[in-house]
Amino acid sequence: MSTVVIRTLRICIVLLGLGALIGQAVYVPVAAWQSADAHPELAGLAVPYTIAAIVVLACVQAAVVAVWVLLSLVQDRRIFDPAALRWVDVITAAAAVATVVIVATLTHLISWVGVGGPPALLLQAASLVGGVSFVLLMIVMRALLRSATVLSSEMAAVV
Repeated sequence: MSTVVIRTLRICIVLLGLGALIGQAVYVPVAAWQSADAHPELAGLAVPYTIAAIVVLACVQAAVVAVWVLLSLVQDRRIFDPAALRWVDVITAAAAVATVVIVATLTHLISWVGVGGPPALLLQAASLVGGVSFVLLMIVMRALLRSATVLSSEMAAVV
């Protein structure tokens, strides 16, 4: 892989990680506080929804770290090392947790709180389909990486 692509991707990864960190530390708590002030009848949801948002952003951070490690393995031409599989598992688990938290939070918002309407319902459906699709895609990618790792090991033994 070219050095330009790797450097550009690393810059994007750092920006994404910093964005998630700023979101956890500043944006989400401030937005929750402002929403609680604007809608006192829903103020009791500020803390649990803030926790949900912080958990989702933590999942993003875990996936970012895993992508960074996988990128380093690609750069060092060691991507077919069995250790790479564990980092794909991290991405898959992070996506699964984030999907569950988002869908559960939106289900609570729509069903029990009774707010959000059609836009929240569409967001819930998109989150469910998108999240499940991504998790399944990562499972397929892991299987492909595992097969390539086995083939690489067999080729190394032959050569």
